[in-house]
Amino acid sequence: MGLTVLVAMGLSGVGIVAAILIGNAPTVFAPIVGTTWAVLIILGTAVLLTSRITLTSHEIVVRGLFVRQRRPRSHITRAMRATIHMPNGGAGESLFLLDAHGKLLTRVNVAYYKRENVDRLVETLDVPSSGPTYFASGKEFDKTHPGLLSWAERHPYRIPLAILGTALAATVAVALIVITTSS
Repeated sequence: MGLTVLVAMGLSGVGIVAAILIGNAPTVFAPIVGTTWAVLIILGTAVLLTSRITLTSHEIVVRGLFVRQRRPRSHITRAMRATIHMPNGGAGESLFLLDAHGKLLTRVNVAYYKRENVDRLVETLDVPSSGPTYFASGKEFDKTHPGLLSWAERHPYRIPLAILGTALAATVAVALIVITTSS
């Protein structure tokens, strides 16, 4: 799945750069767009290559590009799979490993692994498991399982709106400065 997404991103990036060069858009945008896509593809490849789950008799280690989480295996008392609908139209499946109090020990993004490997992990853990259960939003998931999602996942529209508002305020400020200093 991840490799397919990376190939699709690469092809679409090449298509966009080609459209810029062939069309009427200023050619200065071609290297900017090309570099942006290249960085995203490189980061995506790095995530795919570094994502690992190691399960020993004493601990579980979940490693990603920038994060390494080590948790005692004996603390895992429940495994829960959930598919949460994302605002961009996709859905992300996660495996939540919980302790005896229902607190999150670690979360595994299932998209980085083959489904049969995740199934084998859950079987090997030999703890009660549930899911995958589908949720229409992070907010809906949080009502059922409070405290397992980050603030950004519970409020997916607030960060882009804050960025858009900041960009709009900066644009208005620059426009006002230009107007007042040009007269």
